[in-house]
Amino acid sequence: MKAQSEFIAFIIAIILIVVILVPLAFLVLDFSKPSAQQVDEISVLRRQIDGGSILLFFNSTPSKSTLLTIRGGSNYTLEGVFYDYHGQWINISNKITPSVPAPLIYNFTLPSYVWNRTLLLEISGYNVSVFATVLPNETAFA
Repeated sequence: MKAQSEFIAFIIAIILIVVILVPLAFLVLDFSKPSAQQVDEISVLRRQIDGGSILLFFNSTPSKSTLLTIRGGSNYTLEGVFYDYHGQWINISNKITPSVPAPLIYNFTLPSYVWNRTLLLEISGYNVSVFATVLPNETAFA
């Protein structure tokens, strides 16, 4: 009789282990699943512009226009600059000093004729590019 009751206790213990501990182990060992998700680099880069790591100011007067990099870094690159000319985006990247593409550690001198225009900046980082709009005497926003 004692052997039979020990056998029943053993069977109950095995059932408890299989029913409770094995699923609990799978639940606990599944902690790495969220880290396997891909990071949305575009949203990360957009959050960096105007409030994050990148702060660009379009200092604009009729005699001189500059794009000031107040906070930037070599991790981000200015790839292109466009301005709005009556609904058309005109590429002025080859008329900027220093020439682009360039890391966002410089202040950029712009042609004087864009002083009252909206600029569109192509900024890259994290192997992606985003476009940020900047108005005269304003900071950029993505």
